[in-house]
Amino acid sequence: MWDQHREDLQWRNARLGQLPTKQLARMYLTTLRYADAIYIKDGVVYIVEAKLTPDVRAFGQLELYRKLFPATLEFTQFKNYPIKMVFLTMLPDINLMELASEKGILYELYDIDQLNAALHEMQLPIIED
Repeated sequence: MWDQHREDLQWRNARLGQLPTKQLARMYLTTLRYADAIYIKDGVVYIVEAKLTPDVRAFGQLELYRKLFPATLEFTQFKNYPIKMVFLTMLPDINLMELASEKGILYELYDIDQLNAALHEMQLPIIED
């Protein structure tokens, strides 16, 4: 993401929802939610959920994140921007690609080299082929 969107506003592991702290979330018995990444390009908010292998549950996560985004204090200034959901994975799955299209979710693929470059930049162990 940072290679393709260096000039765009971006957040990794972005917390979403009304409650800004773990203490408040615990008090109201609410789970804090975190999108893998959010970036803003040309007046559009992109919320990204990434999985190594395709998983339909990620679509539900993205839909929830889209709902929570406007209510998140840190993103108040962007709450009226259009939102696009992005599912990022390493493998194509024709059934999930069709479902993503129906739900308005962008289904994007990345390869092992892109993943390892990102892991290296974050000083995490790389994945062997």
